[in-house]
Amino acid sequence: MNVVDRNPYNVPLMQDNPNVHILFSDDDPDDALLFTRAVDILDRPILLSFAEDGRQLLKFLDKDTLPDMVFLDLNMPFKSGMECLKTIRSVKKYDLLPIVIYTTSKNPEDINSCYKLGANLYVVKPYSFEDIIKSVKKILSLDLKKNITIPPRDNFVLKV
Repeated sequence: MNVVDRNPYNVPLMQDNPNVHILFSDDDPDDALLFTRAVDILDRPILLSFAEDGRQLLKFLDKDTLPDMVFLDLNMPFKSGMECLKTIRSVKKYDLLPIVIYTTSKNPEDINSCYKLGANLYVVKPYSFEDIIKSVKKILSLDLKKNITIPPRDNFVLKV
């Protein structure tokens, strides 16, 4: 299947007329699989691309066509999610690219740093598969591409 540039997890992907392209950047193949399964359940075509570390993420973004949004884990090898966020927000080309932090960290310092660096939303990875589905559905309903502004601090952390 040649739908994505790199699918290191060999996860089947939805590919019929994608109207949303998500770049999922996380080094954990289990998280990628659960995210992909959740996306498959949603009733809308979505193209998923994958980056398993910070260097791959930035290389992917260096292309002419950008994804509609990036789901970014903070704990990745080679270049952390926080470093990637800082780099992305320092490049004008990426000003309108929504960044959803998708991480296990509940650390208030991480949340504050991501907010200050310009992430659009912060999601603590849900434990249950049902909550993963709910969170992805809720994020896609926000249509971050059309409303790129950073939310008020009270709405920055997604509650499922």
